[in-house]
Amino acid sequence: MALLAIVYVAVGFALDDPALQPMAPGLESVELVLTALFIGEFAARFAAARDRTAYVRGHWIDLVAIIPAARGFRILRILRLLRLIRAFAGVYRALGHVGPLANHRPLQTIVISWLAVMVICCAALYLAERDVNLAIRSPFDALWWGISTMTTVGYGDVYPTTAEGRIAASALMLLGIGLFSAVTAIITSFLVTSRDQSVDPISSIERLAALAEAGSITAEEFSAKRTELLAKV
Repeated sequence: MALLAIVYVAVGFALDDPALQPMAPGLESVELVLTALFIGEFAARFAAARDRTAYVRGHWIDLVAIIPAARGFRILRILRLLRLIRAFAGVYRALGHVGPLANHRPLQTIVISWLAVMVICCAALYLAERDVNLAIRSPFDALWWGISTMTTVGYGDVYPTTAEGRIAASALMLLGIGLFSAVTAIITSFLVTSRDQSVDPISSIERLAALAEAGSITAEEFSAKRTELLAKV
């Protein structure tokens, strides 16, 4: 379902591309099938939920993203980007099985949230601005804007001009910049923790024994620390 969410968003981009208009009938059929599939999935999960009210509260984004994308309304076209949250949720769950990351859930949460905000806001800006903003001609222009905004550099060469684009920019400024700062802090913490955990307990015990023999630490301190280190072996 996460992969289908990416396909769904990609089809939406293709339908908005004038160069791909000859393929529009086929793409619209694919979009219709995917929309029906998402509606069926949501309905099945809703029916199977023990507490349906709680389920809707916890999955309201999926419900909003089901709304068909009307070509004449930009804000509704942007709503389909919410489907990408399903893809990022799948990546988040997958990272829970990757080595040291499995034990560092805060790092996973912040990084995935940051990437989700970055990608969705840049895509939303591109959808809203590409037909009316001469500075945004490709997704890479929107990505350049997102990176310069996220890092607070702000060259000013690309900026939103529509109401929908400014909504996307506001979301990136309010959420993205804060998450970017948190990412750097948590990665630093993760690296420091990983380095501490990589120390060989046996080598540490040998160094502690040398300190005990030199009288730098007491026998009780050595015994307590030795027990703690042996528990990690």
